[in-house]
Amino acid sequence: MYEDGTEDGTICAALNAPAQSRGARACWWVPVLLGSMLAACSTGGEGMLLLVDSGKYQYHTCGQIADAAKAISGRREELATLIARAGQGAGGTLVGAVAYQPEYTATGQELQVLEAAARSKNCNNPANWRSNSAIQ
Repeated sequence: MYEDGTEDGTICAALNAPAQSRGARACWWVPVLLGSMLAACSTGGEGMLLLVDSGKYQYHTCGQIADAAKAISGRREELATLIARAGQGAGGTLVGAVAYQPEYTATGQELQVLEAAARSKNCNNPANWRSNSAIQ
């Protein structure tokens, strides 16, 4: 017998002792609570691509990258409109968060991957286009 009064020395066995009936019910939520606390620490930070493969566009040409960026930007704008429209109704914020937010986040990450691929290939994109007119 251990000093905590149990035969196997575990906390759950001590909580499940007949004198502590409330501990028997409390033992199941301890792993759930610990798991949720650890899950909160594991969310992706800024710059982490959790939903998109970072090498997806490495073999695309500059034209293909530009076409993909245009299509994904259009879809992202469409999703932003859908999220805003859903937020106007009762319970719509929840619907927008569940139905549209994951894809909205994925399209944002996809655009980051496209920009990185365009930079690595030295493609002409709106960020590095030169003006045709001179400043006078």
